[in-house]
Amino acid sequence: MRIRLRPYHPTYVVAHYGGGVPETSRARPGFEAIQRKLRECALDDIEVEIVHAHDEACETCKFRRESDAGSVWGDRHTCTSAEDPKIVAAVDRINEKVLQLLDLQFGSVIPMPELVRRLAERIPVLDDGMLGGPKMQPAYEAGLAALKAREGG
Repeated sequence: MRIRLRPYHPTYVVAHYGGGVPETSRARPGFEAIQRKLRECALDDIEVEIVHAHDEACETCKFRRESDAGSVWGDRHTCTSAEDPKIVAAVDRINEKVLQLLDLQFGSVIPMPELVRRLAERIPVLDDGMLGGPKMQPAYEAGLAALKAREGG
């Protein structure tokens, strides 16, 4: 099974695994669908594809809407974040940081257990609000521990 994620979303996926998807999440249904996949499948059967455009978390975001012109996040859709140059710059910055830290690129496909190992080793602290920030750190640590405990199962 493949899960498509933007580079800055794996930290959220892990934190939500450890602490649940917050009621206030703009992409709550998408993140909940990802959580179901993680809980229902063996981690060894899940691979993550790193994408630049809208991903599985974005698919049900309450701010996403159809657009013939598309947006910086992909064809046929836009959202409030794609229309704010400051957010686009922040997403681009954090995407590049994550890609470099995890030694990935757009289009990379990585097994979920390997992604969890790299996150634990290379992004142990959510030191940037675009990654979830300090408020999500306890849930992130719990998610890393729970996912590592499931490896091979």
